[in-house]
Amino acid sequence: MHPKFAEHRQGDRRRNLPLVSAIPGLMLVGAVFVAFDTLSDAGLVAAFRAAVQNCQIKGNVDLVDGARTYYLPGEDRYNAIRIHPAEGERWFCSEEQAVAAGWRKAGR
Repeated sequence: MHPKFAEHRQGDRRRNLPLVSAIPGLMLVGAVFVAFDTLSDAGLVAAFRAAVQNCQIKGNVDLVDGARTYYLPGEDRYNAIRIHPAEGERWFCSEEQAVAAGWRKAGR
């Protein structure tokens, strides 16, 4: 290879070094975020997973008494309910899943 081109190629490698060296750090930050989210019950990963799976049942936490209630599509207030994972609210893919997690059906 001609020396002129060899110098140019070596310079290209050095220019990409900061990007390549940042990858392990980003992977570590991602792993710490997932671990914290899972252990703290913030539920951000679970909320994303439920959205991807198209889960339709809304698990709502009452701000006054902390009661955990789930709502099915078509029920009263379903469209008004907004899910806030940081407050312990979440999505469910089935009624069985909601009941097993200790939530009660709305309207009872």
